Amino acid sequence: MYAVATLDSGNYALKLSSILEKKGYVFEVVPTPCQIAKGGCGYCLKFPLEYKDIVLQEALFNKIVIREIYKIEPHLMKNNYVKIY
Repeated sequence: MYAVATLDSGNYALKLSSILEKKGYVFEVVPTPCQIAKGGCGYCLKFPLEYKDIVLQEALFNKIVIREIYKIEPHLMKNNYVKIY
């Protein structure tokens, strides 16, 4: 199961992705789904749900604010997003 983390901007998502990649974790930066986008378009970090604590820890250590994390629940026609942080 996957999750997405929303940040203040796409640049923060790219920065966090780069930091995690240097530590051996390769996650995707994807467009923020319309269902959870707050202020227009943006980008978020998509990662396996079991890495949630690592993502939060690295963001905190590097002073990057994660606004929300949503668990992605796949459905037939479109995904459902459940807020978990």
